[in-house]
Amino acid sequence: MEQKNRFKLVAFDLDGTICNTLSDIASSLNRALKSLGFSTYSDEGVSGLIGKSIVYMCKNAVPQDRFEAWTDVRDGFLSDYAEHLCDTTVPYPEMPEMLHALRRRGITLAVVTNKPDPHAKKMIRTLFPEDGLFARVQGQCADYPVKPDPTMLDVVRESLGFTREETLYLGDMDVDLQFAKNAGLQCVGCGWGYRGEAFLKEAGAEHVISHPLELLEIIDSL
Repeated sequence: MEQKNRFKLVAFDLDGTICNTLSDIASSLNRALKSLGFSTYSDEGVSGLIGKSIVYMCKNAVPQDRFEAWTDVRDGFLSDYAEHLCDTTVPYPEMPEMLHALRRRGITLAVVTNKPDPHAKKMIRTLFPEDGLFARVQGQCADYPVKPDPTMLDVVRESLGFTREETLYLGDMDVDLQFAKNAGLQCVGCGWGYRGEAFLKEAGAEHVISHPLELLEIIDSL
């Protein structure tokens, strides 16, 4: 019989999992699109574009007859978002409490996300300024392919000294489920994120929670 609390590392997606970033992402994307004379999107429209990568978002945001302009949109977005990534972004309710509860249990925390690495690190520094809450924050960079390729998650896990059996991943999208599966990890779906509980279950999630503190119960039961 497996021991309770066997997980020693919990790794998190960022957008739609730790923080509600949608409004700031949409605002920066729309400013980049508008500067080039393109139509803008509602927050709901942008939510369907995010999660896989900035490249994916920008390629799918531009009119297809102006597809070559996606790089200009990307550059404009990256510059704008660097200055505005925490204008309205906040952690989800109960998220800080859950993170600190995990740390009190001696569980190591990490962030592994397709968000560009400088943006991810700046957001965590701004919203969670206390030292040592997250042992590592790793965003998308030239060194690693984007998820669902497992390399980034493998590198973070191994750098912190944990086995696959000791590691749990949390995310709110189907790409997160595949990411964890490719890395040989158990995954918990975040029903409060950008896809919702029903979508995650249909995508094959074995465990979906509706609020952050529920993770503590899940960890006890696995």
